[in-house]
Amino acid sequence: MAKALKTVGMIVGAAALIATGVGAVAFGSIAALSVAGISTGALFLASSGLTLAAGLLQKGPSVPGSQAQRLIASVDPRAFRKTVLGQTAMATDIRYEEWSGKDQEYCDWIICLASHAIDGVEEIWIDQELAWAASRGVSAKFAGYFSVPNIILEGSPANAFTFGSGKWNGSTRLTGCAYLRLRFKTSPNGKKATSPFANGISTRLTIIGRGAKLYDPRRDSTVPGGSGPMRWNDQSTWRYRADDGVVIGENLALQILRVVLGWRIRNPVTGEMRLATGSGVPGRRIGLPSFQVAANLCDELVNRSAGGQEPRYHGAGVISEGDDPKTVLDMLCAACCGRFRDTNGKLELAIAHNDLAAAAADDGLNEDDVVGPFTWDPDPSLEATPNVIRGRYVDATAASLYQLIDYPEVRIASPDGQDRIATLDLGVVESPSQAQRVASQVLQRKQYQRAFTAPFDMRAWKYGVGDVVPFTFAPLGFRRALFRVADQEQGQGSTCVMTLTVEHQAIYAWDASDAAPVLAADPIIYDKGNNPLILAIGEAAETALWTAVEDNDPSRPRPQDGATVGAPNGTPVGDRLAEEINRLTVLNGSNFLGGVLRTDALAALVDVRTFINGEAIGTVMTRVQEQVTDGFTSFAQDFSMLAAKNTAGNGLILNAAGVYIDADRLLTTVVESLEQSSSEHDASITKIDEILFDASGATLRSMNVLNLDGAITGTVNTLTGEVGTYTIYADVFQIVNPNGGQPFSPFSIAEDGTVEMINVRVKTLAYEALVPLFGGPFNELTSTHTVQQLPGGLLRMTGKLRGSISSETQFNIVWPRPFPNACVARGAQVWNATYRTTADLWIENIGEPTQTGAVFATQAARGDVNVNIGGVDWWAEGY
Repeated sequence: MAKALKTVGMIVGAAALIATGVGAVAFGSIAALSVAGISTGALFLASSGLTLAAGLLQKGPSVPGSQAQRLIASVDPRAFRKTVLGQTAMATDIRYEEWSGKDQEYCDWIICLASHAIDGVEEIWIDQELAWAASRGVSAKFAGYFSVPNIILEGSPANAFTFGSGKWNGSTRLTGCAYLRLRFKTSPNGKKATSPFANGISTRLTIIGRGAKLYDPRRDSTVPGGSGPMRWNDQSTWRYRADDGVVIGENLALQILRVVLGWRIRNPVTGEMRLATGSGVPGRRIGLPSFQVAANLCDELVNRSAGGQEPRYHGAGVISEGDDPKTVLDMLCAACCGRFRDTNGKLELAIAHNDLAAAAADDGLNEDDVVGPFTWDPDPSLEATPNVIRGRYVDATAASLYQLIDYPEVRIASPDGQDRIATLDLGVVESPSQAQRVASQVLQRKQYQRAFTAPFDMRAWKYGVGDVVPFTFAPLGFRRALFRVADQEQGQGSTCVMTLTVEHQAIYAWDASDAAPVLAADPIIYDKGNNPLILAIGEAAETALWTAVEDNDPSRPRPQDGATVGAPNGTPVGDRLAEEINRLTVLNGSNFLGGVLRTDALAALVDVRTFINGEAIGTVMTRVQEQVTDGFTSFAQDFSMLAAKNTAGNGLILNAAGVYIDADRLLTTVVESLEQSSSEHDASITKIDEILFDASGATLRSMNVLNLDGAITGTVNTLTGEVGTYTIYADVFQIVNPNGGQPFSPFSIAEDGTVEMINVRVKTLAYEALVPLFGGPFNELTSTHTVQQLPGGLLRMTGKLRGSISSETQFNIVWPRPFPNACVARGAQVWNATYRTTADLWIENIGEPTQTGAVFATQAARGDVNVNIGGVDWWAEGY
């Protein structure tokens, strides 16, 4: 049984939160190490703060202040970068204001809508009135007093503009951001006219548009199950409306993925991509197939009780890099009943849906898997069980213009008539029916706040946070009861300490509609009549029932039901009277006792006269002895397949031949662990070697980890047959010459995750390794020109122009490759095939060079007639 064999071992991993970008917090790398299917990322996920919704809204999420602040335009030089998700009211950060004209009658605002590229701007509302729409321009009331001269969906040098005093010009271009320019006129256009801004410009500004472009792993052919050109590391492939015409910009699962991946802006001078918004987690650290499933669940159409259908989980909103990252992800996960989980060191998203049917094919866990004391919390107190859920959602209609208002509350009857209210604000939900579906699911789940906590053996590690577990546990009467893993951590001796919460079909009644009512939880009933002792007493107390005996002979009627019939003297028993039978019984009993009490015959008598189920006791005992002997022999043979005593006889060595952990997976694991603890320190050295065969192939892992009070150093070597990894955990990596000398550290990891190499000598290094990628070859050499891309971004070109020039004239030279930004210097000189005294022309520069070419001219001294040359050699530099 599982309790009989315990393997001593220790698994060590690491997770960190690394600050990157402006106000961004990125999830650090999670070690992708597993032993017998145990992910170290899962072990450390809770401690690193990534289990944002493991308990699925045990506490209501908060709405960041950026959701409300976006509705009021303000000048704030310290405003954080903003991300706009979905079709919604965008940010209204005024980055520049300029008054101009007679008596300062004109006011221009530069408003930053988002710190990334957006898909479009649709409407602008001032107070409660529509002032401008992309489809029809300025409305009648504001005609002549309001305009939108410039809309920039992604700022770059190519779309920069200048206006007014020129203080806002081509150098102030909000690179990579989406912004627009608004112009207000405060003076009247006629003597009888009045400007709508005569009393001031309202700051209640609502700019509606389509926000961030998203990455969809369903449309990425490099992700299993995906198909299409999108790539997580190529933002140019991201879309708001996919190439197949489907709008994906409002899908909540993809919005969460966008926040985790982040958005990068290219430096126009150096070409470097810098993280601007989001967490910046690389795609290789994310379980992208899980986001495919989550995105499909979010897009599925569900019925509305008011009529029609809507996507299950869509959302929109504005988040700020100044918002707490956990608060942001809590808000997004709450809107789609989602939770993060770790699987084999990769971050995954799970959307709560009815997946309970899959548990039917799972063997689950039972009491043999529980290896320590347990805690069963059947129901919280009445005060801790709400019967009402109420809160706010975003009303996108013209009545509220994206303000947070109450959605219809969800309630059930209170057992004692007193309402207990839980607040659930849904800051990125813009559909009242979706808000009610989410609130109903949360309220229904809160009716089943039943939890079981215990240490389990290693077999429990096959389940991750969020998985459904059929659980059989006789002490509490569970027979394949459905639970979900809410929390999981490593206990002593490789045990898996888990908290399981009760699951029920009623929780998922809103998968397809918002019409289902919330129901009270099924009561926990203990039937004392099923107590084994009471059942046994009841069976022993039953008397004979004669209902099956037919009363065919009136002279010999059957006894009444439950009657006991005696045999008084004179009663015939067979062919004799009752008193004769009694006398013979006493006589024969005396003779029998006299014979059986002879010790020499007692054993033989017992053997001959004692029967068990019709067999002599001697025969039965012989067979039992054989079965016990065979059983012990079989157990010894089976146990020898698992382990054998070491030479000292005080320990076990696991059989390296391996153990089948199910029908398709053969596991070989060797664990060595040294542990020592004192009042002040805990130290351990762990070595694990593992070979796992399954249907997909073989995986080999080897780990050697030293741990002193949480300071870790060691190595992990993993090989799958195709890709091998060698991971080093250490604060300092040193190389020591065995012939003597000081330790040398060839590289270190900086806070931003880059590798710094100090005092490293490289004998052969590719030139391209020193040059950033600028979208083309670094060198171009032909018979007419050369192009050289230098480290740091400098672009240098040379060329020649052949042909006789015999007058003062102007001519153009087109660069063989356009400069990405600007040509900053150029020049030319005369070329002749041979020396000639009659070649008196010289070359001069005309005007400023452009990105594509420059103008030159030939000049001669006044009255000079020797004005001819054979050609020109030129050069140009820029970036």
